[in-house]
Amino acid sequence: MIKVLFLFFFITFSNTITCQNLETDTTLKPYNKALIWRGFNHLWSYNHRINRIGCNVKMNEIKNASSNYYSATGLGSDSTYYTIFYSYIASRHLRFYEGEISLKLSGKETQLLSQSKEISIDLPNWLKKLKKYKSLINGFDLKSEEKSDLPILFDIQIEDPYLIDSNHLRIKINSNWVSNCRSAECSIMKNATHYELKISFLIIGFDDENAIAFDFFNKKSYAWTTDIAPPYEPVQKKLYGQPTKYENSLLGIKSFGFILNEEQWLQELRYEIELTDYDSKDGVGYSKTGMQFLGWKEGMKSKAVSKSKAVFAHKKPGWVSMHLNTTMIQFKEGIIKDSKKEGSMFWKGWNTSADDKRAIDSKHIELNK
Repeated sequence: MIKVLFLFFFITFSNTITCQNLETDTTLKPYNKALIWRGFNHLWSYNHRINRIGCNVKMNEIKNASSNYYSATGLGSDSTYYTIFYSYIASRHLRFYEGEISLKLSGKETQLLSQSKEISIDLPNWLKKLKKYKSLINGFDLKSEEKSDLPILFDIQIEDPYLIDSNHLRIKINSNWVSNCRSAECSIMKNATHYELKISFLIIGFDDENAIAFDFFNKKSYAWTTDIAPPYEPVQKKLYGQPTKYENSLLGIKSFGFILNEEQWLQELRYEIELTDYDSKDGVGYSKTGMQFLGWKEGMKSKAVSKSKAVFAHKKPGWVSMHLNTTMIQFKEGIIKDSKKEGSMFWKGWNTSADDKRAIDSKHIELNK
């Protein structure tokens, strides 16, 4: 019994020392650390057209970590309540590269606007000569350039990068957008939609002996009426990786999106992922994937921040099909800390430009906490 207790305390103490050493280890370079975006929860006190929406997490060149949230309604003023989910990763066996791609989604309302953009990255020396490269979405910023519209379809996908030569990597982002505006405040003379979409991405480089990646797919569809709203029910799955070889595992987002029966007002939007109970011996973890689009919530008029504007908010029946696809990366020797940032913002409405600074809420992330 004494031997068993000694072994338990020795293993616990060793793991604690390993984590502490990794956090303070001077051999860890800035490119061995990253924030992994794991989604968000967006809530307005009543439903709106989309003027601006999105969020991301970043660690810039001088390694100042931050979360950034973007929110703006159309005509009606309102507050935004949000949560950003992320993980802090540090490992000498992983190398991280951040970037951003911007797309223009412009065309006629109700028509599918598909945009793809491929960029070439000049590889820094520390990202060269690795066997594998994976990419994750690390956030997005969908911003109206002219007027606010009601969404019908929205989708972002990131393809895995590939080497075009020893010094350059290529990466491609795909996006789809369909919207319409048939609210009373929408002009019947304008049937065009103009949005800018910025996608934050994270490239992860590693060698075969130090890490391995697996992709997983999640879908959810449901309908609602003007009397019954669907409950929030995350999809839970058992994720199978490679057993015995990798002590740690992270989960990131490869693509997400939704398609609605027709244009709908938005009140709440959720995309959340979480990896729990990872067992390195079996290479198995459990994912909880949350997906929800709500066009209305019970009592939204009485609970609205701006009750005078919320008088014009209406319920509308509909259905949605959502997807949220992920990548699980198993890796050797590292630390993972799951966390979140919560906040609230106020937007004055009146179709104010989405470029207004009040549409952005940035918060510092303290990595040592």
